[in-house]
Amino acid sequence: MAASVIERFRELVVDESDPFYFDHPLDHVPGMLLFSGMLDLAVRADAARSRGRRAGRVVAGLDFTRFCELDRGTTLSCRPVPGRNRAWTVAARQAAREVCAGSIAFAEGAAPANGDDSAGAPPDAARRPAVIPPSRQAPALLVHRHRPENILVGEPVRHGRGTVEAAVLRRPGEEPDGWRPVQIVEAGRQFATMLEHSHHGRPMDARLLWVSLRMDVPFRLDRSVPLMLRWPVARVAGPRSRCAVTLADASTGAGLGSLTYEAYAVDPERYERTRSS
Repeated sequence: MAASVIERFRELVVDESDPFYFDHPLDHVPGMLLFSGMLDLAVRADAARSRGRRAGRVVAGLDFTRFCELDRGTTLSCRPVPGRNRAWTVAARQAAREVCAGSIAFAEGAAPANGDDSAGAPPDAARRPAVIPPSRQAPALLVHRHRPENILVGEPVRHGRGTVEAAVLRRPGEEPDGWRPVQIVEAGRQFATMLEHSHHGRPMDARLLWVSLRMDVPFRLDRSVPLMLRWPVARVAGPRSRCAVTLADASTGAGLGSLTYEAYAVDPERYERTRSS
């Protein structure tokens, strides 16, 4: 097909023995696996359409509208956005019902798309000299992970009343060619989850139902760059939470991108009612 009308479809491979995506038993397909599958599909479509031009950044907005069930197939789709170069509409469907949808776009520059390298950070903290946060792993319970090798954030460090930071950790045996978006997004998700308990007082048995992701991060970063996540302290009211964080170079404090997560916090009883309805 002509590159201008490329459309791609595929079935999502769901392997419940995968130690990363199924770190612990789940009753649904995890949002991270949906994101990873759609990103991979968009990367392949974009490579064909852009004739191999390497992406410098990935900008995405995804909404998770339904539980993606384990007992049925999931179809992923990727279509070019009319009038926008290197931008794609993506979706995941089960039995023609949408469970996740949004857009993924690629840019060739290395800087954030809005030209601001401190997205989500307080003005006075944008380029301050950084102190690399400790690399000790965050407690597994706080990030909703079971296997130590899957914990991708360090213990949080609070700077006064305004900022909380945590190191982004490398997984053992990861590819040596650089930081990848899936690793960065998962680290951000764990950071946001940890903040729900440590700073917003969510009970430890609360279930966090991921409903949206917004991101603008480098498509690939050299492994030598130490990364951290920075959150400008903000109050959260009600069951729906929103966490906007900056991805930063831990050695300089310079912002490299932004990640925003929204989720509903529900107790186990409400979760069971939601799943049975």
